[in-house]
Amino acid sequence: MRVWTRQDRNVMEEIEQKGYYICKEEYINKKMENFSDYYKKLYKWYTDRAEKIVPKPCESIKYPVWVSIDEEMMLRPVEGTVILELEVDEDKIVITDMEKWGYVVNFFYLPEDREDLAKHDEELKKYGIGDESALIMGNKGNFYPLMKQKIEKSWERLFEPYLLSEVRQGTLWKIRKEDIKSVYYGDE
Repeated sequence: MRVWTRQDRNVMEEIEQKGYYICKEEYINKKMENFSDYYKKLYKWYTDRAEKIVPKPCESIKYPVWVSIDEEMMLRPVEGTVILELEVDEDKIVITDMEKWGYVVNFFYLPEDREDLAKHDEELKKYGIGDESALIMGNKGNFYPLMKQKIEKSWERLFEPYLLSEVRQGTLWKIRKEDIKSVYYGDE
């Protein structure tokens, strides 16, 4: 399967030296800056579940490497980055719906479908909850623990086969040198 990933230029140097790359905390810290703790926690949640679908090849791997499944949706190169075009076995990729991931990232309820979302929105309105993420990020979850639990439980749907959109994304545990088909540098 052909996939694409945008990485810091240092990743390519590491692949040249070691023959592979696994996501490192320092790269998350650099890329996400003030939001790195948030993403590391989110990626931990994701990793705990994704490794049940595609087992990690070694225990030292803590975070996934994100890839674009569709070429037209890949991140574009920017200065200091590389786009790696990879050819990997599909059974090495955890594929998810990008819209579903958006619900999880924003601490929203992940609906089964549009009808389920409408019911959930009505429930929020009934309780006077305008900012759904405050149930997870703030103290509103203390006042509505069942609603908070419902939202967190809904995130498991990320790995269920239904789609909310046609845009897919994926994760790998490791980029191997032999999987690289092309490299595009952001400053060329």
